[in-house]
Amino acid sequence: MVEVFRDRLHAGRLLGEKLLSLRKSWEKAIVLGIPRGGVVTAKAVAEKLGVPLNAIVSRKLRAPGNPELGIGAVSEYDALWINQGLVEELGISEEYLNQEISFQRKRVSEYVAKFRGGLALQIPGLDAIIVDDGIATGATVIVAAIAARRAGASRVIIATPVISDDVVSLVREYCDELVWVRKPLLLYAVGMYYQDFSEVTDEQVVDILKHLQPS
Repeated sequence: MVEVFRDRLHAGRLLGEKLLSLRKSWEKAIVLGIPRGGVVTAKAVAEKLGVPLNAIVSRKLRAPGNPELGIGAVSEYDALWINQGLVEELGISEEYLNQEISFQRKRVSEYVAKFRGGLALQIPGLDAIIVDDGIATGATVIVAAIAARRAGASRVIIATPVISDDVVSLVREYCDELVWVRKPLLLYAVGMYYQDFSEVTDEQVVDILKHLQPS
């Protein structure tokens, strides 16, 4: 039987407790949630650690004919990560890949405008704790880690309630620490690990960030 979280906030609180057990103080840290669902989880983590919250925008690159399958991802600061092995296996053309990268970069810019008023993420000298509500392929957190380093983070910690065991070694290559609560051998769908995995709206993300960002 799969052991599940009640919802994203419950998962975030458990993740926050795990992070606290690893370090007494996170006073030079910031929690960065990946929209949309990751921001809800990040809210609970930030509250548990007592540190600021913001969003870091990553967008999955969709496989042709299968938009649920990620072949890579883009993020802020022109960060790009491509699963080259998968691209070659699927025979994806350079033309398609370039078009998808261009489209998703525009979406990143739109979300930065919506969630941060268009302001660039600047986190010099901080520990960036990147949070998503689950990691199946690793693409969106990997590219977020690349972006966080370009934004000045001194250390990058990737934290998630649930991560597929088969991507742990890959994700670890891009961060200083990787923290999780559950690590199944295979993660077919993140939603399997939540009783409530309701869709999160842009408006919910805006509301969370408005209330938790420092003035």
